[in-house]
Amino acid sequence: MLRWTKEKTGEKIVDIVLSLNDQVQKLYQQEVATASYSDVKSSLHTFDEIGKTIEEVEKEIQSLEGHPGRYLRSMVNSFRYFARSLQGDNVPYDQLILNIQELPSVFISDEKIIFMKEQVEKGLKDLGYKGSVAEMGEQWRKDTLIEPELVTKVAENFKERSKAGTLKRVISLPKEDGIDAIKSIRGVFWSGYSKYTGNYRGNLTFNIDRPWSEPILAQIMTHEGYPGHQAFYCRWDHLFKQGKLPLEASYYLINSPTNALFEGGPETALHFLGWDELNQETTGVDVAAKHQYILARNYLDLQRMYTTNACYLYNLGQGSKEEAIDYMIHKGSINTIEANNAFRFFSDRIQRTYYPSYYYGRWMVGLAYDATPVEKRDEYFNILYDTPHTTFTFIDDISELLGKEFRPFEIASMQR
Repeated sequence: MLRWTKEKTGEKIVDIVLSLNDQVQKLYQQEVATASYSDVKSSLHTFDEIGKTIEEVEKEIQSLEGHPGRYLRSMVNSFRYFARSLQGDNVPYDQLILNIQELPSVFISDEKIIFMKEQVEKGLKDLGYKGSVAEMGEQWRKDTLIEPELVTKVAENFKERSKAGTLKRVISLPKEDGIDAIKSIRGVFWSGYSKYTGNYRGNLTFNIDRPWSEPILAQIMTHEGYPGHQAFYCRWDHLFKQGKLPLEASYYLINSPTNALFEGGPETALHFLGWDELNQETTGVDVAAKHQYILARNYLDLQRMYTTNACYLYNLGQGSKEEAIDYMIHKGSINTIEANNAFRFFSDRIQRTYYPSYYYGRWMVGLAYDATPVEKRDEYFNILYDTPHTTFTFIDDISELLGKEFRPFEIASMQR
């Protein structure tokens, strides 16, 4: 077993993660440790016990050098802030986001929103639509709508093609890997969910309360499946079993500095496959489909800008629930179902400090990929999939890979 620390320290770190998960399940009936690959079990039954163990680990890793030291000090700091948030400590939202996820809490500028809106408008007009962006977008979604009872069937059609593309272009996976079931659900605030069940297997679930269009489902299916969450979970499990992933990073924890990587990779998953690359031939994806997928990505990016701003509006105390939902519907042209679902997501006691990872992760990971020369893509995927990273250590490694400073959160016009 690969270790970065002394024998008992690694066990303590995993124990903290799993014990935090126990507290969340007890208090909020949610799961935050969505994967754990070792045999370590939780043993800390109170926040006081968790806090004491965090203090012990902090002392033990204080002088740990190099990447392991930077990674673990950030992770353990996030454990402390997440525990404080769970106990109701009055920590400002922007401080929670900075210390838990290593992300800023800055409203997305009108410049970025206008730029993305122009990309969406151009994509819709190129497909022959006329009217305002909202009118064209609504008609496009109607024209590509999938009936709720057919969503899982269409998702199944994407599964094998996206896995084949993942194995060819992105990473290898063990032969035992697979998705056992693709299910539908109602009454939840999320769109899709990837549940890792262990031994390289997983299940996907899609919320059929929301309307699904085929190009948008392609984006979400590759996010949840290949080369998104299922690929990440399975790859990490395989690396751990091979002794290539350290015990101290042998889990995935919602609300930690790894979140922007874990959501940013899946948000860029379809792009990794080349399904939106017009100048490349891609098996099973013609040029007409690629135009649809480019539009869907830009459309989702624009929606995410509005929902992330609404998240900040509400959680930074600058607007009420009604004002946040009104902003999404009337400024962002987001339909009522999706606006209310987004609010339920970013106002949830656990998910409110997770939500920014989607926006920032999408741009951090996507801009890094586009900046990486083709001949260095293997190195890029090794950084993303095979190396435990926090937001800050990922940015530093990408800067080293590119030979220049990489500053993804300061780029004014997010243009591919």
